Amino acid sequence: MKRKMTEIANAVKKHRPMLRNANINYSRGTFFVTMQAAFNKTIFGAIVGEKCVLNELGEAVAASLGALGERYAGVEIDEFVVMPNHVHFIIRIGVAGLSPRIEKAGLSPRIIEKAGSVPRHTDQNLGFVVGRFKSWISKLYRDMVAEGRAVDVGATPWQRDFWEKLVTTSEQLEGYRRYIRENPAKWTRDRFGAVTSYTFGSIALLNARLIGFVASQGAYTSELKPRLLWKRSGWQASAPVAYAGTEPRHPEQIGEAGLCPREKPPLISTFTSAQERAVFAKALANGRRFVKVCPGGIPMESELEPAVAAACNEGRGLLISPAPSGTGINKQRAVWCNEYILKNAAEVWAGDITSGHTLASLVAALTPQQNSTRSTRLNNREQQ
Repeated sequence: MKRKMTEIANAVKKHRPMLRNANINYSRGTFFVTMQAAFNKTIFGAIVGEKCVLNELGEAVAASLGALGERYAGVEIDEFVVMPNHVHFIIRIGVAGLSPRIEKAGLSPRIIEKAGSVPRHTDQNLGFVVGRFKSWISKLYRDMVAEGRAVDVGATPWQRDFWEKLVTTSEQLEGYRRYIRENPAKWTRDRFGAVTSYTFGSIALLNARLIGFVASQGAYTSELKPRLLWKRSGWQASAPVAYAGTEPRHPEQIGEAGLCPREKPPLISTFTSAQERAVFAKALANGRRFVKVCPGGIPMESELEPAVAAACNEGRGLLISPAPSGTGINKQRAVWCNEYILKNAAEVWAGDITSGHTLASLVAALTPQQNSTRSTRLNNREQQ
């Protein structure tokens, strides 16, 4: 059986298409390179506004990428960007520092010196440098996963191969540089429309003092203890901020504790994770008003839960979405919707937020400045 599996693996490898071009010398030249995260997962951070806010793993990728020129003689990194699920960079190979003897003899690369604690290697080719970079990050990633500091997507954070384009003109170089600089801004702007593009229910609820609730996927509802992350004196994102504490509360107490559920401000959430759905079920049972943000489009009225359809028709509920009905859930669109919630809620409450996941990056990036230090300490305590 083992021999049979080896033969199958070798056959697959033999017929696997090669992405490298046999007519290109990968030991010299300028290349625009794209590397994709495993399974296209958003594991390096989140886009907030027009910037990519990196998590700990993303910061490590950026630092290691920027240091490639320090590790390898003859290698220079031009512009680069680390995105939530991929990396773009411009790399020059064979620019300077190559040993003429090694180049002429075609010998394998070896360590030739040390710069501080960083070993410097002679250059071989693009595949060698990218392969080493991926290996560094993979080892760091596995350590972080073992310590609960990164999203677990398997044995490696990378897809098997990478994609490159040979840059041959100054116009191409400037074009790729511009593409890299503009990539974060275009991430959501070019992909998704306004979160309020499609609506069903009372649009007037968006003028209320909204109470946001967010929680990570995979958290157990039995452990749900909502905490107040921040509170604004008004519901506009630019309003002054007043820290409101972090005491655990029962789901029914989200918002003004002295009011009955029907009098409380509307809840706003995607209501997709288990803990979010638990809060939504409690809100429906108590007749509380809500705004549900639907990343995958608003279902047809006949497909809605009767209590949800009734609330929307009676002015107690609102469904909004950037996508038409039947589009289906997309991870990046879900991030876009959660950003809308965090920016437009007067108060933001949270269940369990998993360290290293996209939601944690969003919350960290959008926490009002007055709260940032205390909220960071809160999140750290919850992750321990």
